[in-house]
Amino acid sequence: MLKKFFFQVLTSFMGAWLAIVLAGVVAVVLVVALVGSMFSGNAEGVRKNSVLKITLEGVLEEREAGHNINIQLGDLLNGGREKVQTVETLVAAIEEAKSNSDIRCIYLDCKGIGGAPASLHAVREALQDFKQCKKKIFAYADNMTGGDYFLASVADEIALNPAGQVQMHGLGGISLFYKDLFDKIGVEFQAVRVGKGKSAIEPYTSSTMSDVAREQNLTLYTTLWNGMTADMQKSRPALQAGRLDTLISVDLISCRPAKFVLDNKVVTSLEYRHAFEDKIGRYSGHEHGMENVVSPQLLAQKQAAADYNFSADNQVAVVYACGGIDTSVAGSGINSAELTEQIYELVEDKDVKALVLRVNSPGGSAFGSEQIWEALEKFKATGRPFVVSMGDYAASGGYYISSGADRIFADPLTITGSIGIYGLIPNIHGLCEKVGLNPQMVATNPQALFPNFFYSMDERQLAAMQSMVEDGYNLFVKRCSDGRKIPVAKLHEIADGRPVAGTTALKLGLVDELGSLEGAVKYAATRAKLKKWNVVKYPGGKNPLQELLKTLDEQQNAFALMSVTDPQRVLEAVRPLLMEFAGNGALQASMPRIIFSY
Repeated sequence: MLKKFFFQVLTSFMGAWLAIVLAGVVAVVLVVALVGSMFSGNAEGVRKNSVLKITLEGVLEEREAGHNINIQLGDLLNGGREKVQTVETLVAAIEEAKSNSDIRCIYLDCKGIGGAPASLHAVREALQDFKQCKKKIFAYADNMTGGDYFLASVADEIALNPAGQVQMHGLGGISLFYKDLFDKIGVEFQAVRVGKGKSAIEPYTSSTMSDVAREQNLTLYTTLWNGMTADMQKSRPALQAGRLDTLISVDLISCRPAKFVLDNKVVTSLEYRHAFEDKIGRYSGHEHGMENVVSPQLLAQKQAAADYNFSADNQVAVVYACGGIDTSVAGSGINSAELTEQIYELVEDKDVKALVLRVNSPGGSAFGSEQIWEALEKFKATGRPFVVSMGDYAASGGYYISSGADRIFADPLTITGSIGIYGLIPNIHGLCEKVGLNPQMVATNPQALFPNFFYSMDERQLAAMQSMVEDGYNLFVKRCSDGRKIPVAKLHEIADGRPVAGTTALKLGLVDELGSLEGAVKYAATRAKLKKWNVVKYPGGKNPLQELLKTLDEQQNAFALMSVTDPQRVLEAVRPLLMEFAGNGALQASMPRIIFSY
């Protein structure tokens, strides 16, 4: 018996030890693969008569999380080294291609790009600027989506496969409503809000979209779409006078053959891929196709080295604030504590002469937004310029943290505004009954356990929550009023929770100028009276090994949850997710992200 006991202990020890060793080997292999993928291709550099090939596929993001250490375990193990498509990388590559004499042209390989309109517009503007150097842009697609065409429309030549199609449908968004589902499982959401247009709560409290939400969304989409079509019409004269909308809505271009697309001058030619790429090769000085092809990642590396030179003097610090504020999803949002600490460090850094906050956030925690706002006020108090550049979103809490800037730049297709506050408190009493749980509470005071998720709020509690939301909203409005120099009474009319496009925000006085991140940087440098400056981006890179171990640990926790079968432990596991709805103090300054369809 004793021998068997020691054998089991030894077996368990060896198993654990082997698991640790294996994990270590995997970590080392992945880090080596990561480093290799980051620096592969550098030795040869960019050769003469090269073509910058941009593959338009997947979802276009603002920048890579953690600065090029977003490790995809499966991709690395399978030998995949393709990096995420980001505005940061593509714009830097296109700017480098413009001035690099070894780059002859740009080739847009259209395979279904997606993303928010402002991100696509930022890349399109960079492509438009590239054409000033008199180099050509070629675009090709076997089948082309609306997002592809928005970018490809700037090209000198647009070719479509003779058997291909152009799938353009206009602009729209989908919102899922969960109330009926939650009713079935016994979960109720109690909501308080300020702002009729604050529609983020509706999916949890209603089965259908309200008339107010539908009207404001239609207005927003129409404004964005009109901006996109205006850009495409400038590049493609044949699509003037509403012709593009007619092709989409009346002629149903998405169902038409390639010849119809060509006849209507949406594309310039019908060609098979190999023939079109041979044409690009000849243009770039090669007899046998495209011989020297470079990726955006390779071309952008020169700029990336300068972007993270934290010891540089005369800095214009670009601080990225991307994602939901204090989101519970690891690595995908804005941690207000980390961001405020970063800003405080810049306050003390005498090499930083100006700060540009790059905001790409639909908002989130009202408490977290206030902390970030206060840190930015500390920077302003030093007398150095503080400028905001808005990306896809700078709405609700995203606008909260932007409102105090000396000047706000927005993309014409930015979604901003949505000034409002709400709170959502889940009640899972019905769920407890369904799974056989009976919570029994004992407390010294009637409100000792308020709010909790096991019972509905009474009238007094609901009134207290509403009062707290109104206090949060009044503070939000005051911050915006003080920062934008707009009277509170007028701001109440503008606010009301409504999201607006950048062009509308300019008319309302919510932003100062329509422009790019580069434009915001130049303004900040000029305001700081700098003749020469270094753009440095924050936050910087993280340790790849630490990020890997953190990811593996999170996956381990996820697998552990999968094995839970006890109802009480299920409830304990779900509790952190439910806490997300309560937020910090249960107040949220957020708008729902929109999934755009083109």
